[in-house]
Order: sequence, then C-alpha cells, then structure tokens
Amino acid sequence: MLAGIVTVITLGAFPLPVQDTAAHKDTAPPRPAPTIEQIHYLEGLKTATRGVAQIRDGLNRVARTQQADSLTRRRAARRLGGLCGTARSFIVGGRPKMQANAYADSIRILAKQLTTRLDSLTALLPACEKTAGRDPTVANTLTTRLKNYDDALLAFRIALKPDSTKAVSQQ
Repeated sequence: MLAGIVTVITLGAFPLPVQDTAAHKDTAPPRPAPTIEQIHYLEGLKTATRGVAQIRDGLNRVARTQQADSLTRRRAARRLGGLCGTARSFIVGGRPKMQANAYADSIRILAKQLTTRLDSLTALLPACEKTAGRDPTVANTLTTRLKNYDDALLAFRIALKPDSTKAVSQQ
C-alpha cells in the first residue's frame, strides 16, 4: 500500500517527458555540395594550418621562457627559427591549392583576404628562420601577422557555416 502511494506521488510530481512527434520543417535551403575547387582550397588550408600550428608552438615556447635564464631563451628562439623553416615548407605546400576564385561573392573576398594574410606570414618566415635566435623583434612581428591571419581565418570559417539563425527565426 505504501509503495503504491509513493509510486502515485512520484509519477504525479515528476511527469514523464512527452516526445514531440510533430516534424519540424527546415526553411533554409540545403547547402550545395562543395565543388572540386573548394575541396582543393580547404585541403590546401589544412596543410597550411599545420605550418601555422608550428609557428604558434615556437612562439609559445619563446613566450614561456621570457622569465628564464638567457640560455633557455636562446634555445627557445633557435627552436622558433627551426620551426619557422618547417612551417614554411607546409605553408608553401598548401598555398598553391588555395585559389580564391573557387568561391563566389563575399566568401571569395574572405578567401582572398585569408590567402593574402597567409602570404604575408610566409614572407616573414625566411627572416625568422635566419634571425630568430638573435633578434627578439622577429617574434613580435610574427605574433602580429599570426593574429591577422587568425582573424581572417575566423571570418572565412564563419562565412562557410550555414546560417542557422535565419532558419530558427523563420519558424
């Protein structure tokens, strides 16, 4: 008897969740499949991003050693120089695949900005490779260009995402 009362009270206090059986219509048109040129662009971006990650690793090493002794700082700067050389090979390998005319309209503009920022970053890498151990301003310049590249990459990726807010607001 007590168990029955507890069950009735429990079921009454906590109703079972009701499943929504109504089908929601997605008012946004489906996104077309990417073209071969767009796939090539994204593959080139993926390769170049591996190089950018190496630059970021080198800069993080330099930043972490700012409070350390001079030998540790020098080693981190030399490592940055080596990573700049390796990063350049990845970026130069991926950059030719990144043709901005693979996209249309506003995404083409963002793709062009992204490649321009990547080219700017690549132009600094030979100097980084040669002088990172001796010149601390290389890391600062590299950090600035890397931030510009990150901003362009973020804008490009946001533009590629389907606009889900429009579909929600039209329901």
